[in-house]
Amino acid sequence: MLTRKYEVVVLVHPDAGEEGNEKVLARIREALAKTGGTEIRLEDWGVRRLAYELGGQRKAQYHYMLYLGTNTTVAEMERLLGITETILKYQTILLEDRVESDTFDFETASGEVTSLGRSVQKEAIA
Repeated sequence: MLTRKYEVVVLVHPDAGEEGNEKVLARIREALAKTGGTEIRLEDWGVRRLAYELGGQRKAQYHYMLYLGTNTTVAEMERLLGITETILKYQTILLEDRVESDTFDFETASGEVTSLGRSVQKEAIA
């Protein structure tokens, strides 16, 4: 079955706590399960300073997910993220079109570092 490879970065209100973060991750996984998407990797990048103020906040909890899905998966995920109160902002990026999910190498893909992940890691080290 042909799918697409996406990544999504979600910025959660820093005061949401563990319960708020779990709710966001549950929403993401709910969208994947509902539409037949497949999670490749999920990372918690921690609380980071924002480049500009969002919703009166200067910091946010960052979550990153790499997944396989379809247009329906993205639409459902963005619908659920849009109605979750603790989310300040999110962005979905199409990384690869026409991925064969039956022969996809999840082991290798879960260890890859994307360009977005590299830039965030460099900022953290600097």
